[in-house]
Amino acid sequence: MTGDAETIGGSDTARQRKALPWRTGWAILALLLAGTLLPVPKAIAETSAATARELARQPIRERHLDTSREEATSAPRREADQAIVDGWPLYRSRRGQQAFNEAMATLAATSSAAPPASRFAGCPDLACRLDLPRFDADGWLPPGRIWLSPTEYVLLVRSPRLAEGRSYRRHSPRRMRIFVFHEFLNSSRNTDPYDTISSHDGSVFVSFYMGKQGIDAAGLRYVAVIQAAPVDVVSVHATNLGSAGPGIEVAKNTTDELQQLQARAGILVAEMVKAAHPRLEVVNHRGDEGRPMLEAYDERREKLDEATAPRTLRLPFTPAEPSRLAGAAAALGDLIRRDGVSPGIPLHERALVASMAARAGTAPQPTQARVPAPVLVRSATPRPVASADNLPAPAPRLVEPVRPANGRLCTTGDASGRGIVCWRASN
Repeated sequence: MTGDAETIGGSDTARQRKALPWRTGWAILALLLAGTLLPVPKAIAETSAATARELARQPIRERHLDTSREEATSAPRREADQAIVDGWPLYRSRRGQQAFNEAMATLAATSSAAPPASRFAGCPDLACRLDLPRFDADGWLPPGRIWLSPTEYVLLVRSPRLAEGRSYRRHSPRRMRIFVFHEFLNSSRNTDPYDTISSHDGSVFVSFYMGKQGIDAAGLRYVAVIQAAPVDVVSVHATNLGSAGPGIEVAKNTTDELQQLQARAGILVAEMVKAAHPRLEVVNHRGDEGRPMLEAYDERREKLDEATAPRTLRLPFTPAEPSRLAGAAAALGDLIRRDGVSPGIPLHERALVASMAARAGTAPQPTQARVPAPVLVRSATPRPVASADNLPAPAPRLVEPVRPANGRLCTTGDASGRGIVCWRASN
């Protein structure tokens, strides 16, 4: 009996040990429901917010330079698509991160009251002679804001592609013949200028990169122009023209409209380049690429030529002082406003260049439609039968729609990579 009692007692103890983790779990859950313990999601959110506040105190120029790029957006289409990590955009490359940081540091370092409207009187649409910042002996523009009105400005950003102390191969003035307007042309339709800067490596690049219009935290419109190399640098960007001079990449795909502020920013850059190198001819790259920007430049020059006595206007310029650039620190929301994320590109539209009709705005946008359903009808004339009592049902037959389909067959794929036949309707 004693042995049996010990065995039974041992079984009870084992059952109690097995039940202990379950009891502990229920106790922790009860504490969480009662609010005694800090919920895990809330703790994570508070930790992330604290990290973002700490990053906002860090100098803008240093942010995310040595951070892992694993969390960066793999296929962005513009600036707003970049992943936000600890409250700050994370770019796919260190070079792109540097350029973005320099732009935001320049914006922060030049924050000041806007000039009054009287400073811009008598010069509508920049149809006057302009007194603008000049290049230094090394071929660089000073960073800062060129004001175009009390509500608009062009942000000049300096972000050298080479490390400090390294030298650039530069043209002699006699060899320079052109200044070229380019546009972003890529299958991903990515118009983020900082991504484009980082994708240009080796000898393929331009001196200037222009973004799309943005809105700063004060509600003012701006366009950033990033200078990545001296104005007279030797590079490959327009081989059809001998690459004989500088160029600027404008954040615009062939299907995009050139924004008015982009046009004005391009005019300013071209004027500053021409002031330093008067012999240069301003051209677009080829075909329609860069043509809208060139047309805006030529239209302004024609107005200036027709004016009998054009006045000279010195546009207000707020320079970015080196000490303010180095110490600039602010949260992203205190600098700019961000738009929503771009919609994804349909699979069947990727890696395609828009047609000339689409560039001109005359072609309809592609739409996804289902294949017209076949019509099921019965035979109009039943087959003769021997007996009316044994009349079989008329055999159905499948015929094509009476109305001809307006469109064409296409192929696409689903998430697993399987091919799918689709129908592309046309109007």
